[in-house]
Amino acid sequence: MRETRRALALTLLGAGLWGLSGTAAQALFQRFSFPVLGLVSLRMLLAGALLLGVLGRGGRPALTPSFLALSLLGIAGSQITYLEAIEFSNAVTATLLQFLFLPMVAAYEAVRREIVWSGGWTTILVLAGVGTLLLVANPAPHSFGVLVTPGGLIFGLLSAVAGAYYSIAGRRLVQTSGPWPMTTWGFVIGGTATLPFGALSLATYSFPGTPWAGLELVGLVGVVVVLGTVLGYGFYLTGLRHLPATEVGAAASIEPIVAGGATYLFLGVALTLLQYAGGAAILVAVGLLGLRRYRRRGPASAPDR
Repeated sequence: MRETRRALALTLLGAGLWGLSGTAAQALFQRFSFPVLGLVSLRMLLAGALLLGVLGRGGRPALTPSFLALSLLGIAGSQITYLEAIEFSNAVTATLLQFLFLPMVAAYEAVRREIVWSGGWTTILVLAGVGTLLLVANPAPHSFGVLVTPGGLIFGLLSAVAGAYYSIAGRRLVQTSGPWPMTTWGFVIGGTATLPFGALSLATYSFPGTPWAGLELVGLVGVVVVLGTVLGYGFYLTGLRHLPATEVGAAASIEPIVAGGATYLFLGVALTLLQYAGGAAILVAVGLLGLRRYRRRGPASAPDR
């Protein structure tokens, strides 16, 4: 029980760090027009190099087809498709479409009886979904700010599929390889695969001309690499080692709350009453999730009831 509660806490922390990282990425795109593929490649390679420096090369997972697929389609794919969905539509549309990964994972685990479906699960998913909708909604009257374009729809749905695959496949592999070796080598492989495209976009990018702007850019990239990549993904995989993927995904819905708070503090974008209500709904969902975990008895590997 203690280990599973710790895993749930780390999942919440990792999702919060993703929220901070998302705000930093938004600033990179808005203020510096930083290239998407360049950021994806750079964040994975730097994160992999940092983890190799701290953890060393020991414990490398076997380079099986399943692990290579997770690195390329799950870790790299989820990042590229989500950021491209933002580029083709907007952050609201991308976030809402990406959230579809959670019912995909829940349906998969329910069919495989890794979780036993109940009214409690329905309540948690509905609260998390409605809360996400309200939190990322455009505060303009009579508009939720959803911009549907062919490219945005395709990449948004692909980001949901990639996120579901990352959660499901990652949970299986993390049982044998451990969260940090998987995180380290997943970044190394994914970053290497995207390097040609990232390097090309960075080669044509015009970097800031003033030292102060350059330092701000480096600082934002550092936040994305350390908080959103190294710690965010590492903590998420740690959660997957001890909890069902549905539970981890529901806990990760706290990400837009942190992103909204960080956007207000650092970018000056205030939240509306509806957005606060959305944040409250997500907190209630996470609270119900924690209550289920607190009341649960038996080994962590048993089906959740």
